[in-house]
Amino acid sequence: MIFLKMMKQVPLMDNNKKTFKDFIAEDLDVFFDLDEMATEHELEGKFVPLIISDNQSNDKRTGMSRDQSYASQEVFKQYKTIYVKAADFYIPKVDSVIVLDDHEYYVEEAGDEKGVIRIVISANES
Repeated sequence: MIFLKMMKQVPLMDNNKKTFKDFIAEDLDVFFDLDEMATEHELEGKFVPLIISDNQSNDKRTGMSRDQSYASQEVFKQYKTIYVKAADFYIPKVDSVIVLDDHEYYVEEAGDEKGVIRIVISANES
């Protein structure tokens, strides 16, 4: 009898359980919090929280280092990887131009990774 009374007091499992996607969305809010990891930047005319990694090196050439390859062409490239919440931006097309903080960059790679858009951009330096 006591056991039945205790069972009535224990709340039943809620049918509105959080899914894995819900937990990921909550984690994204932490990562893109301006007081945590993100900083606000102007991306395509819109101010959004971004996480930016400089000097991303994803060179697929073989036999020659990236610096040697670009030096032989007298062109140097600066790479950055941008992470932005999918809710705040779109996936740009590869080889298109986007504007980040009033500078134009070429899109090298872009894709959605579980609610985060990852964009690898480059700019020529001389």
